[in-house]
Amino acid sequence: MEITLSAFRKGMLLALICLSQQFLAIATDQKLLDKVDQEVTRLMRRGDIPGLSLVIHFGDEQVIRTYGFADLTNQVPVSDQTLFQLGSCSKAFTGLAVTLLEQQGKIDLDARVAHYLPWFRVRFEDSMVQVTLRQLMHHTSGIPWETIAKIPESNDPDALQLTVKKIIDQQLDELPGKEFQYATINYDVLALVIQEVTGQPFEDFVKDHVLAPLQLRNTSIGSPINETRMSKGYKLGFFNAREYEAPVYRGNNAAGYMISDIRDIGRWMQLQLGLVETNLSEAILQTHQRDRSVGLHGQSAYASGWNVAFDGTEEVYHGGMNPNFSSYFAFRSEEKIAVGVLTNASSNYTAVLGDRVMKLLADEDIELEFDPGDGNDKTYSGIAIALALYVLIVLAFLILIIVQSIQGKRRVKWPAPSDFGAFAKALLFIAPFLGGLYIFPGAVVGFTWDAILVWSPESLMIMLGVLFLAIGLSMLVYLVSLFLSEPNDYKRKAPRILLISILSGLANVAVIIIVTSVINSDVALKYLIFYYGLVISLYLFGRRFVQISLIKFTRELVYDLRIQLTSKIFSTSYDKFERIHRGRVYTALNDDVATIGNSTSLFVNLITSFITALGAFIYLAAIAFWATMLTIFLIITLSTIYYFAVQSTNIYFEQARDSRNVFMGLINGMIDGFKEISLHRKKKLEYKDDLAASAREFKDKTMTADIRFVNAFLIGESLLVILLGVVSIGMTEMFPNIQFFTVMSFVIVLLYLIGPVNSILSAVPALMNLRISWNRINQFISEIPANLDLDQKTEPEFEQVERLEAKGITYQFKNAEGKAAGFRVGPIDLEVNKGEILFIIGGNGSGKTTLAKLLLGLYLPDEGEITVNDTALKNAELSEYYSPVFTPPYLFEKLYNCDTTGQKEKIEQYLQVLDLQEKVTIENNQYSTIRLSGGQKKRLALLQCYLEDSPIYLFDEWAADQDPEYRKFFYRTLLPEMREMGKIVIAITHDDHYFDVADRVMKMNQGHLELYSKGQILAPSEL
Repeated sequence: MEITLSAFRKGMLLALICLSQQFLAIATDQKLLDKVDQEVTRLMRRGDIPGLSLVIHFGDEQVIRTYGFADLTNQVPVSDQTLFQLGSCSKAFTGLAVTLLEQQGKIDLDARVAHYLPWFRVRFEDSMVQVTLRQLMHHTSGIPWETIAKIPESNDPDALQLTVKKIIDQQLDELPGKEFQYATINYDVLALVIQEVTGQPFEDFVKDHVLAPLQLRNTSIGSPINETRMSKGYKLGFFNAREYEAPVYRGNNAAGYMISDIRDIGRWMQLQLGLVETNLSEAILQTHQRDRSVGLHGQSAYASGWNVAFDGTEEVYHGGMNPNFSSYFAFRSEEKIAVGVLTNASSNYTAVLGDRVMKLLADEDIELEFDPGDGNDKTYSGIAIALALYVLIVLAFLILIIVQSIQGKRRVKWPAPSDFGAFAKALLFIAPFLGGLYIFPGAVVGFTWDAILVWSPESLMIMLGVLFLAIGLSMLVYLVSLFLSEPNDYKRKAPRILLISILSGLANVAVIIIVTSVINSDVALKYLIFYYGLVISLYLFGRRFVQISLIKFTRELVYDLRIQLTSKIFSTSYDKFERIHRGRVYTALNDDVATIGNSTSLFVNLITSFITALGAFIYLAAIAFWATMLTIFLIITLSTIYYFAVQSTNIYFEQARDSRNVFMGLINGMIDGFKEISLHRKKKLEYKDDLAASAREFKDKTMTADIRFVNAFLIGESLLVILLGVVSIGMTEMFPNIQFFTVMSFVIVLLYLIGPVNSILSAVPALMNLRISWNRINQFISEIPANLDLDQKTEPEFEQVERLEAKGITYQFKNAEGKAAGFRVGPIDLEVNKGEILFIIGGNGSGKTTLAKLLLGLYLPDEGEITVNDTALKNAELSEYYSPVFTPPYLFEKLYNCDTTGQKEKIEQYLQVLDLQEKVTIENNQYSTIRLSGGQKKRLALLQCYLEDSPIYLFDEWAADQDPEYRKFFYRTLLPEMREMGKIVIAITHDDHYFDVADRVMKMNQGHLELYSKGQILAPSEL
């Protein structure tokens, strides 16, 4: 009884242990499956995979999981009966069929293909060579991988033979048996050999001798066993999976078009693991034997439709991808684990997903994720979006042209022959680029456009469509703009300059893309030279066009700004002009305008550098998205620091500009007042000290701004140095699976970007100065108190002035803000008649000169009016009746407002009268010299009065600088002659000896005009 109880206890204990182990195994399995589910769903999202079937085998269990939808539109979920194309995983079935025939002695793998297909021939370096079946099986035939593009779209019974015949006389990349090079068409040739040897269609042979014996009842080749169970196929397009009906390539069935569901794939994986015995088990094991005739590719060797890993795992695997399906199978016989993945999208993530699930099953560490890319969908989509925005802008511009034409803002004209010539040149310029685009697939990847559009994301076709639309629309707008011309030169030229700038910058990006892409590239040298020459030509010619156009553009802008400034100044009355600081005039017309004029190269470099940097980062994002995002994050961080550092320098640039205004004002004072300054050494030294202090302040402000900018610039320049360190040192640590080629591309691109980025950073202070100059010019223009219309005709209304009359005129001097301050003149009443000489006398500061300026129309009276022949005139109209001589007079080298044509004798006569015949001659309306004494200058100014022949003469202390003899001549002879000529003569004078010459003498006293009686005695201060 004790023995029985003891045995019972032991049995119970063993049962409990087994039960706990089962529960533990179940819990472990469920935890593993949860991890698998999480990883699969995550990678499905990342890879834009709509639907997926998964089979995993671990331990003694096989689990099937399904995810997503077989039909997105109708929301049909994937089930274990959903059928998928296997892509290149189909090759394992073909390899098994070939191995089976070899075991049966029907084919010899070491026999030449020509033994079975006598018409088959290929070449290496123009010599015919032989390829064996084994070389086809192991992808060592030398047939290029791009021959996949030669597979014809066909569903005809002879499609397989048509496919193989496409590579007759094919030029091999390597001698057969020397190198591994994957080429899908190798297995199509094997399929045709099977067809020839067995005498039955390849599809029938596989069905009868492979699928049926293996009991893969849901697997077929070329077409599904049940169309209703077939999943829809998808491929990427604009960041999402989109349904795509791929062409039929029946001739490639053996290499890519097996169709199966996940249940059959589960059995297929069990067969590979040897868990199910069949008559083909030995042949299956034989297909796992790797090729030993060539070296490894990566860490793998090729077997018969399988890759064999040599990384210590002995994993056997293969991936498959069709235009709208992808798959991945992998197994490890020793560990009895396997993975089979079927998806309904041509996603690069399928292989990544399968590999990660395999690592979960093997309980291996999973390294940081490698981004397998999206087939350039982001790149194509981004370019298409950018082109679409460009098309919208061009369309808007076209609509604007039409609207402006309707509004009359554009004029309809027949273009000049040169315009048609420029349009023809534009077409010729585009032609080689269109040609380069046409041959691009064949030149770069050996594909046709038909093939590349099938295998690429749908966004490529849209991008090409938008590209051609953009080109066509641009040329249309160009043509329309020739017939509907924009009158404004700047608006007409700006769009073309901007467009060519962008294209030139993109060409600069293309240069670095080509340079980095040719590393380990198989592209023919002639194509590399062609495309490199094409982008270099676009860059150089585009740069030249933009630079020349901007030179013309900015120089014309400078001209217009100067004309606008001078026009505004000339439109200002004299009294308002007097209040403008001369330093501002000089700085605006010279420094500020020159700064804008010198900005040509700045804008060219800035635009090109910006486009280059932008395009380079788009390119980097295409080859390593997350690494590029990290790089951009670092750039934004450092650029933010740089921005705030630069902003702190702006105030110093502004202060330096104000200091320059003061300095230029002192320079003007030195030039105009040098005579006065030169009289006293102390005065000279004091003025020199003020000038030096102003120059020192300008220097200090500018130096401080420049030094602070250098500090900021070093922060910005460190940006790329830090980035280079991050890329070269840290990228491989942060992204362990990133390819060496990608890291090298990053380093090369960033090194290439040092120049453009430094150009952008260096442009910042120049842009600041440019902005300051532009703002100051516009501010100055807005502040110039223009109150005259130069375009308004102001020719004298009266040929003769019978009477000049001032009625109650007053004038109050004003400060810079325009408020009344200082001396006041008036009210004054005055009448002067034709043939009358009026002398105005008075002490210094009595208001004589102010009254003269009021009478001349240089000052606008605050009150009252001045009339000519009883007609009130504006100041601009009034001045047209005068010919004055001021003290001191300013002589221009050219005689303005005088036409000396046919007046040679008259001029010579006047020169004789003025005793200048030995000093001055006049040719082509110009004086031979104006380097004369003060008295001679006044006489020359009087000559100009005679030539202008205005009805009113006004002389301000004209005789003060003359010798006594000529002074007497002026008063006793010239003034009476002017009276006889019917002139009104107003002379400001202190010569009381000649008061008798005047018809009236008026005296200015504290701003008031009084009649002077001939017996009145004047104080010395009034003379």
